[in-house]
Amino acid sequence: MDNQWIFGIDGGGTSTRLRIESLEGKMLYQAESLSMNPRSVGWNGSRKTLDDLFSGMYKSINLSADNCISGFAGVAGIDREADTGMMRSIIREAGNLGFDTLIEVKNDSIPALAGAFGELRGILLIAGTGSIAVGADSVGRIIRSGGWGHILGDEGSAYWVGLRALNAAIRFQDRRGPQTDLLGRALAYFGEKEAFSLIPAIYEDFDKAKIAAFARIVAEEQDRGDETARQIFIEAAEELALLATSIAIRLGEATIGGKIAFSGGFITNNERLWRDTEARILSTLPRHRVVVPQADATTGACILARSIANQSRLY
Repeated sequence: MDNQWIFGIDGGGTSTRLRIESLEGKMLYQAESLSMNPRSVGWNGSRKTLDDLFSGMYKSINLSADNCISGFAGVAGIDREADTGMMRSIIREAGNLGFDTLIEVKNDSIPALAGAFGELRGILLIAGTGSIAVGADSVGRIIRSGGWGHILGDEGSAYWVGLRALNAAIRFQDRRGPQTDLLGRALAYFGEKEAFSLIPAIYEDFDKAKIAAFARIVAEEQDRGDETARQIFIEAAEELALLATSIAIRLGEATIGGKIAFSGGFITNNERLWRDTEARILSTLPRHRVVVPQADATTGACILARSIANQSRLY
């Protein structure tokens, strides 16, 4: 049928993107909305975001839910089978999709990997609000490192850098750490006049994205010569490199070479962090090379959705 279509969803930590394609790969529609990460916005928040995206799509283009063949969603914070099942049901309801529409839900790193290389192969290092690395070998084995969230992990991410900078600022306030302009920058950023006011500003209205955004100011201070800010970024590069190299080692590809791509706004918009991370990776994995991703996670989700559709035709 000419109107058959598939969809891909990239549900990252701070936003959600929906992409609609024909079975032949033509992009028909794309849109962005708020986060659908149930760990951040709850299941009701996930449902609202998806309701908004699908209703907006149906209003914008003339497609029937009955003609949706398959879909793939990558969602931050989703790993357990119970969670993927719940998310699959929410997507089906939001899109008004029947049970003949094949829907797969995985962690958001999986479609990002497919988009980066056009297939599930290679190693992808993602550093945005959070951090994770994922890799796949030629026999389809998929391994991930990191992605433990802002309390247990996210080393080297924008949130991690922002939090480390705030910690350095208050250590200087107490004279437990070296002098740094990060204290003054933190007060200005949060609109406060004294250090103790940072406690209610951060704790009473905790906003992970706002702390992550402070990393841009830390980068500015690094460029201005602040040694504390520079040290934080050095450690960030080391942590990000560890994520990628651990994947290559666990896949058994540390000595045979391969490709590594970087993704995520934090590392792709920070040339110095990119270079430092790349140098550390290549010092451990000299046979590997760092490449630019071919496409984004929504395109990768559509690649995987199309693969699901094609496999279903074989049975």
